[in-house]
Amino acid sequence: MSQTAMQSQASAIATLDRNRQAYAGLAEVLENAGLAEHALYLNWGYAPQTGLADWAFSALPAGETGMAQARLILEVLGDTCLAGKRVLDVGCGRGGALSLLARLYPDANLAGADLSAANIAYCRRRHQHARLRFQVADACRLPYADQSVDVLLNLESSGAYPDLPAFFAHAYRVLKPGGRFCYADVLAADTLEPIRQALLQTGFVLERERSVSKQVCAARTASPAGLWTRLDKALNNLDKPGLRAELERYLAQPESGLFHALQDGRADYHIFHLRRADAPAGKVSQEIAAQLSGRSARLDQLENQVIAAPAESVWFPFTRPDANKGHNVFALPYAGGGASVYRQWQLSLRDAQTSWRICPLQLPGRESRLTETAINDMDTMVDQIVMAIAPYTHLPWALLGCSLGCKIAFEVARRFEHMGRKPTLLFLMACPAPSLPLKRRVSAYNDHDFAGEVRHLGGTPPEIMADAEMMRTIIPILRNDSALAEGYTASADDRIHTPILMVAASDDHLVTVEEARRWGRHTATGFDWRMVDGGHFFLRKRRVELIGYLSDALKASQNTALQEELLCQ
Repeated sequence: MSQTAMQSQASAIATLDRNRQAYAGLAEVLENAGLAEHALYLNWGYAPQTGLADWAFSALPAGETGMAQARLILEVLGDTCLAGKRVLDVGCGRGGALSLLARLYPDANLAGADLSAANIAYCRRRHQHARLRFQVADACRLPYADQSVDVLLNLESSGAYPDLPAFFAHAYRVLKPGGRFCYADVLAADTLEPIRQALLQTGFVLERERSVSKQVCAARTASPAGLWTRLDKALNNLDKPGLRAELERYLAQPESGLFHALQDGRADYHIFHLRRADAPAGKVSQEIAAQLSGRSARLDQLENQVIAAPAESVWFPFTRPDANKGHNVFALPYAGGGASVYRQWQLSLRDAQTSWRICPLQLPGRESRLTETAINDMDTMVDQIVMAIAPYTHLPWALLGCSLGCKIAFEVARRFEHMGRKPTLLFLMACPAPSLPLKRRVSAYNDHDFAGEVRHLGGTPPEIMADAEMMRTIIPILRNDSALAEGYTASADDRIHTPILMVAASDDHLVTVEEARRWGRHTATGFDWRMVDGGHFFLRKRRVELIGYLSDALKASQNTALQEELLCQ
């Protein structure tokens, strides 16, 4: 054996060992976090987006656990016929996909293969079904007979394979002529074409393909923050810091480098539908194989590119403010929320063709700042926010808030007005005027009664409300924010010289339209309002409409500011 071949073999063995350790560690963390039943799919999820076509042919049962993750499986399968077919899921993880298919296709013959013995042991315990078989196997050396499979599924698994051409060759070998290969993964953008060529050189016929990066990112943004909170706690309990990077890559947290790469096009979440031809397999060229050998390292580079950043960036996990051009909109979340509430807004604002940029603020004690102490005093909160955004307020800037975030925004605006740096606009949603006292004071309630208040508030998925451990994670930050709101009431005479646009919902069970319109008493410059429907958390459903309101208001406010400057000259 040549030295090059020996080095390649040693590298492959090392990669396999790393993958086994990562899978075993992931299983241990999930068990410790009490998430074994909440992480059956281990994929990034899919959220349909307006204007983008979907492929899924099957419908999911109402209340399906892990709805977004289950939907991704159906999108990857698309129109593939599974009835009465033999289906092999390579990289089956914890068996969620096959368990779902067993329910949807009762006459399909289903098998799963995974490198992790811990995953396969879990699958055999959890998914005991006459038509389900699980086996420990290396994807690059599949132990299945030639032409024995009708459909081969491979979802978010191949990025860890040390020899991708070998996997493609085995996939081709085990599929029957005419069989379908449903292949999906996140890929560095510059490896997409080499992967496509490798598939074609193997002998597959490309039937169709698509990018679903936008849908996947939308699903990650909508994922419950409490999931990472519990995993973070489990990592600390197990004292396994080395697994943190692996978990961040698996989960594609909105703060992660890989998530950013998907957003800006350096990475792509791609689905291929390929057909096994009735011909012997081909061989991937050395040139293409060489290009593919470094694909995992390319993903690691994308993951690490935004990790190192100045300390001030803890406030800005997504979009950094521009100190040279200005036009920054600092966005504050509702009670219990984090910066990810506004993660998709910047992309929509770009579509509105405006120079303004949305910079979601990450408050202490949540999401990427989970280990920091949350703030339950308004003056302290405003002090810290002022320090964080002051370097960017010498040029036009604005504030955006929802619910509790509106009151914080109002006090931040008042502080900067005293400093001679008032914002261009306050864009507010779903909040009573700051001078109106709270109807209920709930922060001191016991956990049971407080959970009832959370249920009344809405916005928390039923499966989270039903999970006692999840609720123990979520309640402290909501209790903290309740105390923050209860300790603050503005004077009826408090006003700012900044225009306010308030958006209220006609069907908001927490804030009446009249209470929202009372904000008009707190500006001396101009007040306008819009009415939508969608309940208290309408910002989740009305993003495009709200972005339109925001864009128009920013343009109008800036024109007014320019006119004022001309009058003063």
